[in-house]
Amino acid sequence: MKNTALYIYFILISCLVFTSCKDEAPEEPNDLTLGQSFYPIQKGQFQTFFVKQTRFALNEIPVTTTYQLKEVIGDEFIGENGEKLNEVLRYVRTGGLENFRLDSVFSVRKDENVVVKMEHNVPYIKFDFPIEEGKMWNGNQFNARPLKDYLAQEVNVAKSIGGNNFNKTITIIESQDSSLVDKELRYEIYADEVGMVYKRTESLLYCNQPECFGQKIIERGIISELTIFDWGIE
Repeated sequence: MKNTALYIYFILISCLVFTSCKDEAPEEPNDLTLGQSFYPIQKGQFQTFFVKQTRFALNEIPVTTTYQLKEVIGDEFIGENGEKLNEVLRYVRTGGLENFRLDSVFSVRKDENVVVKMEHNVPYIKFDFPIEEGKMWNGNQFNARPLKDYLAQEVNVAKSIGGNNFNKTITIIESQDSSLVDKELRYEIYADEVGMVYKRTESLLYCNQPECFGQKIIERGIISELTIFDWGIE
């Protein structure tokens, strides 16, 4: 009888200790990377990129051009539907000793749900929060173009880009279609508290004549690469 009582007492104490430990244990952080800090928007914030573009044309030698592109977050304004937007001022120059000249003005909207960037009067959903590994969304949801699945990959992965080390990055795949006839590849890499740090685009049409079909010989198209080299707030 005495042994039975001791056994019951031991079980009760064990249960109390287990429950206490469980209650006092810190909650596991919700490390799903919401992604908000990977697309900061503050007036005066800028990123400057080296741009390299190679254009291909039928029966012509590929032409490669280089220049610098600077994107600056401008003033906030109210859109047609009452939403808050920010200007995105895009400047270009061909060399580091020249002054930047204004090339175009885009706009961007960011809230707790999405980042929508207007590029050449076409709105694209760049981020759909929360950003998680493997998450997909329709980047063309707010325009008239066909459905285009964007994919978040390598969330919170450290990368070295343009000689700069970034502890946390996110890669957004916007297109990755490839066949014997053509190739459409587009992806962007974003760094925590910085924004976009790299972008690559390949839009290519391969030779489809009998003598070259399937060899992926580029007939025409463009390969473009943006690599960040400076950023901050001005």
